[in-house]
Amino acid sequence: MRWLACLLLLAPGACADTVFLFSLDGLGHQLFDKAPLPTLQRLAAKGARAAGIQPAFPSTTANSHAALWTGAYGDVSGIAANSQPRLPRQDHTFRERNNGYRADQLTAEPIWVTAARQGVRTVAYQSPQVFPFLPVNTHENAITWNGYQTRQVAPHQVLRRSDLQFTSATEFRFRHGSMELRGALTATGLRIEGIDVKAAPAETGLAAGRPLARRFSPGLTVDDPVPAVVYFRLFAYTKDDLLLYVSPVQEMGLSQGDARPLLREAGGFIGNSYNGPKLDEWQAMETTELLTRQNLAHTAWLQRHYEPGLFLGYLPVADELGHRYAGLQAAGDATATRALSWGYGIIERWSQGIAKLAGRRDHLVITADHGMTPVSKAVNVNEILRRAGLGDVAVHVYNSVLLNTTDWKGGTVADRVVTRARVQAALAAYDVFTGFYTPEEHGAQYGIGGPAGSDLYFDLKPGYTVREQVGEIFPPLESPTGVHGFRPDRPDMLATLFAVGPRLRPGTKWPRLRSIDVAPLVTTLLGIAPPRDARGRSPMR
Repeated sequence: MRWLACLLLLAPGACADTVFLFSLDGLGHQLFDKAPLPTLQRLAAKGARAAGIQPAFPSTTANSHAALWTGAYGDVSGIAANSQPRLPRQDHTFRERNNGYRADQLTAEPIWVTAARQGVRTVAYQSPQVFPFLPVNTHENAITWNGYQTRQVAPHQVLRRSDLQFTSATEFRFRHGSMELRGALTATGLRIEGIDVKAAPAETGLAAGRPLARRFSPGLTVDDPVPAVVYFRLFAYTKDDLLLYVSPVQEMGLSQGDARPLLREAGGFIGNSYNGPKLDEWQAMETTELLTRQNLAHTAWLQRHYEPGLFLGYLPVADELGHRYAGLQAAGDATATRALSWGYGIIERWSQGIAKLAGRRDHLVITADHGMTPVSKAVNVNEILRRAGLGDVAVHVYNSVLLNTTDWKGGTVADRVVTRARVQAALAAYDVFTGFYTPEEHGAQYGIGGPAGSDLYFDLKPGYTVREQVGEIFPPLESPTGVHGFRPDRPDMLATLFAVGPRLRPGTKWPRLRSIDVAPLVTTLLGIAPPRDARGRSPMR
């Protein structure tokens, strides 16, 4: 079907050999212009670029990715937020939640199924909504991988000497999740399950040309309880103490086939970098290098092994950096500025590797789910509702409010319109709320509503976010941070989109688009019909 469509177009390069679609989580339109990302910026200049794309409302990761993949917002796709109401309504209370990153409530066809059923071999790597493997998101012609929503065997771990159980003067053991690992002290570091782990101080930055995560140990391959590869990093080692990082172990979900060849030849999966106690900023940044190195290694292996016509990939680094440092940088924190510089360098390295994958006949589409904005203040929506006597009939859900209407199990709200007006009045009494939006009035504009959607959406003043802390309407934040989730057409929430390849003239400027236009754009480049449930439109049509 695809090749027939290509022949009918009667134009050289009408259909690419491969279309690569990568989402760089958190790479906002405004950030793209300011960040030191020369490879991506050079690629964008060689093709077509949109003046930003409008994500979903709320502008959060799970539902905005569902919009990218399906060409439809949450009122159609069934994915309305990161953590959303559990359906069907008659079987669940309005306080029960389902994970929007999973496909359990996906009701629209994702692009990897669209392409696969039209004869395009497809690989989707770590994309939200690829797991669990259900009829709505699988096809025999699509290979889908996921390590984010699968079973976690062991989290990131940081150990001191006191955390090890010594069985002799030099030998020890420790638990890593459900696994027990054994090791011994050596003159230069540790030997864990036969892997030499040499001590080395933390990197102080990303020097040009040096390998990513170069001071991590070789990988330890394990088969039980799941096939995986574990990495170790020994940041400090003295006769009295040590500082050992151990990478997480996550089950690798694969819709068909065996994950072990990938793990054996390309190494382990690292979903997110470490952001916890015991490691300083520079030590933690090395774990960001590790996840990026492995993401790129897996991407290259999958492309080489399967040679798909459509490849979907995902990188979380920009989002992680924004949450950790955007607020601090805006407050003038020098450490945050230095860390962001290092982090952008890591994304740049990933971009260089990705650019090498795409040949002259291929198309590369780079997009994102949302932007990011610094915040330093918070408001507690549920506390406002509680004080207004609405705590039993309304609850906050990601910059929106869900009512306990009678279609929910045990629901009590019979007059939705009147109760919603009471909720809006209670919130509007505080001047941090700058706008209110309903599915009836704004559904076409934002794709809000539907079975998993809320009843009332709102936006906040710049600098504010929502935090729940019992008893306080304006709870303090521990430190400034970066946040998204706000009204999706705000400039700071717009996401990035550009595409480069033989069918795209250098310097082409598209107007502001919507995230639901991305899937139709990709299918246009492939020469196939758009997803069955798509509501967006390709800018090339």
